[in-house]
Amino acid sequence: MHYEISGSSLSKQTICFIHGLCCDLTDWEHQRTHFQDRYRVIGCDLKGHGYSAAPVEPVSIENWAADIAELLDSLNVQNSVLVGHSMGCRVALASTLRRPERVDAVALIDGSCFAGVNEASAYGDALASVEAAGGWPVLVRHLFNQMFTEKAPASLRQRVIDRALAIPEAVGQAGFASMVAWDVQQLDSTLRSFVRPLTVIQSTYVNEERNRVSIGKGESTPWLDHVRQRYSSAVIEIVPDSGHFPQIESASVVNAHLQCLLDQVC
Repeated sequence: MHYEISGSSLSKQTICFIHGLCCDLTDWEHQRTHFQDRYRVIGCDLKGHGYSAAPVEPVSIENWAADIAELLDSLNVQNSVLVGHSMGCRVALASTLRRPERVDAVALIDGSCFAGVNEASAYGDALASVEAAGGWPVLVRHLFNQMFTEKAPASLRQRVIDRALAIPEAVGQAGFASMVAWDVQQLDSTLRSFVRPLTVIQSTYVNEERNRVSIGKGESTPWLDHVRQRYSSAVIEIVPDSGHFPQIESASVVNAHLQCLLDQVC
């Protein structure tokens, strides 16, 4: 797994950034640059993404989490804050369960949860939904085209779409199906057993028409309600007027919320 380390090796705290499906560590450029003066910062490409090798083991949330856990072990990270985006939220939570002694806190950026899915057939149903949408490239273009607001440069939107389409289709589809299955099979128990400080930074949700829309101050989403019901200690922060990548579109706001979490555990 490809990873990059920057910042102070003398810092007690390490921040590990985990990207979403069909993305890579470059999504965290604003955060890595901002925090490296005070903390040790790790950005990584999950297997099958960026500069990392294609996975030999089956693509799944759990196997990606195992890779993050092994990375923390190999670098002997004693105190970390895991920051996940989108699918990376699941990986961050699952990684924490694997190495609770190495993780002080977790931040989830624009996460979500798949609901109303049959647990036993979740994986297969997710793959079937890809075909029903017209195939993986069609679904990717539809999903990623909605992930930025009009204020985002068109070049950024196109770059992210092109990058997503460049991910091996087998990795993308298996990652999507695993994400759905993990939500149905693991999310509730993970949140109910969570004992670390948790900050949820939210900017969008997918409405009943399956369109991604921004949310405003004081609004909620099914995902946020889900978190509140299962982990009442979570701190929830709204980033208004932003798309699905608030760490890019609203970097200064996201950085401020992350700093509050870091101040709590440092």
